[in-house]
Amino acid sequence: MDFKNFQRDVKCFIGLKDAEMFVNNFEKLLQTRNGFYFAYELDEGRNLCRVFWADAESKREYHAFGDCVSFDPTYGTNKYCMVFTPFTGVDNHKKSITFGCPLLSNEDEESFKWTFGKFLEAMGKKEPQFIITDQDPAIKNAVPAVFKTARHRFCMWHIMCKVADKVGTAIGKETDFLSKLNEIVWDSDLEPAEFEYKWCQVVGDHGLRENSWLTYMFDIREKWIPAYFRDLPMGNILRTTQRSESENSFFKKFQNQFGTLVEFWMRYETAMDQQRHTFKRLEMESENSVPQPITLSPIERHAISLYTHEVFLEFQEEMKSSMCTCGMVGYTKTSEYEVTEIEDASRKKTFQVRHIVGCDEVECNCKLFERRWIICRHIIWVLSNKHFRNIPDKYIMPRWTKDAIRKPIYDIDGKLLDDYDVTDLKKLEMSKIWSEIYATVGVIARKEVGDMKNLASILKHFRESLEPTTETTSKGKEL
Repeated sequence: MDFKNFQRDVKCFIGLKDAEMFVNNFEKLLQTRNGFYFAYELDEGRNLCRVFWADAESKREYHAFGDCVSFDPTYGTNKYCMVFTPFTGVDNHKKSITFGCPLLSNEDEESFKWTFGKFLEAMGKKEPQFIITDQDPAIKNAVPAVFKTARHRFCMWHIMCKVADKVGTAIGKETDFLSKLNEIVWDSDLEPAEFEYKWCQVVGDHGLRENSWLTYMFDIREKWIPAYFRDLPMGNILRTTQRSESENSFFKKFQNQFGTLVEFWMRYETAMDQQRHTFKRLEMESENSVPQPITLSPIERHAISLYTHEVFLEFQEEMKSSMCTCGMVGYTKTSEYEVTEIEDASRKKTFQVRHIVGCDEVECNCKLFERRWIICRHIIWVLSNKHFRNIPDKYIMPRWTKDAIRKPIYDIDGKLLDDYDVTDLKKLEMSKIWSEIYATVGVIARKEVGDMKNLASILKHFRESLEPTTETTSKGKEL
């Protein structure tokens, strides 16, 4: 059979029942995949206008990595002009990960409210700490209407992609304006006053003080410039150019202005298989291989045991800089805390590390830990010189560790945690208990028989301590 004719006949058949086949596919997945979530709506003409879905794996990943979420409505998908608007985040390998997937025929405020509502419903009402979007007015209104606690910020990458068009091709491409603007916009070491001074200087030097777009972007600077949220953990959400371009390329695989919904689903499934295969490969590599240390520091070896390769390499850069570019230039001590002034030659700045006397609490005014959840070179310098052997527990963020995604766990009813929305605190705590029991049994199975007997005895005594006595039970019956 001629392949082109076969393809034409298949498309013709699909075209007649495309939306129906698309929805029926999801209805079957609800029956066959544990924890699958799906919702849709039809417009007044009985046409498919809104769809949202998330599977159990996406939900599990969201509970591990959903602190910072990006929502990007820029991907056209099919001949019906529906827009694919994925919810994404960053996993423990610093790769983009997909949490939930809407398809929308209208990009209006009501459609976005519906989408955000379904996302929260699928994720057990758990809100992210931060949500990042573009500047679409409908999205700006919909976010606070649905997300009550999440902080809303604008995507720097999308904004910076517009600069050349907004200031004119000649200025944008033929001068050093773009490079200078990028330098100050992405500089997370700047304090707000420093940023404002440098922005005005760059804009003024290139004769752009009257540019209305730049004026507006400066007016809303607290919504997108890192200088205004240096102490917020948004290192996972503020996109680098490389990651944004990679994510853009990944989702463009779904774009086909002449394609059907069924074709879109097939492309989506293939792409998600690829994304998840990459994640599992990186998980195996982090679990089964060891990065090369560059020092004899026990702190570095502790980091090797904790972090995935990608996160450890970032930590290692800080470790290397702590040795090569940092040195103490001042020290003060009170009864409550010690302050060490660290000169950082690579940044040509001096930073202050404060250590609370008598405990493991440290903080640095460079704010790297607050932004990216790994300790900075200045803190590493102080900890190393105080002969710490480990990174204090308070500064180990589970989302960056090798076991950020735990093995399947069960609730009190014997269900997989992924099978339902986690809203019952009692069930959540029971799932943690079961996980600890399974983990302990796994360890004890490799020990001596005596250890097993000890565990059995401990569990028995603890259970008996929780059970009512015979006397109490009898009295209860008499009453």
